[in-house]
Amino acid sequence: MSTTELKKDNPKQIVEFLLDKHGSEGAYNAALAGALEAQAEGNNYRLSVWREVKQLLARASEEKT
Repeated sequence: MSTTELKKDNPKQIVEFLLDKHGSEGAYNAALAGALEAQAEGNNYRLSVWREVKQLLARASEEKT
């Protein structure tokens, strides 16, 4: 999936993209950075998207163990 196809408000697509690009640990760190940036900007909608991304990543990580 290219970044042009990535929908910025679709947590499942964001998770797939981050896992492909960064692997499990890097994907969570990227999601955390995105959440911190959204929080600093006061963008509550983007923050909620990143929260869901982090939850999906955590769930995927639990399923692997």
